[in-house]
Amino acid sequence: MTIPVAALAGFAPLAIEAVGAWKAGGPANMASRVLIKTTGYNTQDGKWYGAQMMEGLGPIVLGLMVHKYIGGKMGINRQLARSGIPLLRL
Repeated sequence: MTIPVAALAGFAPLAIEAVGAWKAGGPANMASRVLIKTTGYNTQDGKWYGAQMMEGLGPIVLGLMVHKYIGGKMGINRQLARSGIPLLRL
């Protein structure tokens, strides 16, 4: 089993936001915050906010790009596998 660290790290800001929203207002608040951070759509006022969406999706996309291009195309994942580190991949 391998864990793509860069791809997983991209979800950290969204997870932190979700936990904070859960503590502040419960599951409904958390769902609303995760929705606005991933789609940009605010259900409370019916508007779309691109900056909010980029705060949530930006790190996710960046993490996936690092995993694919730096870890895959540059061969870092292959080097990690050869060196005997089975659980971590970029």
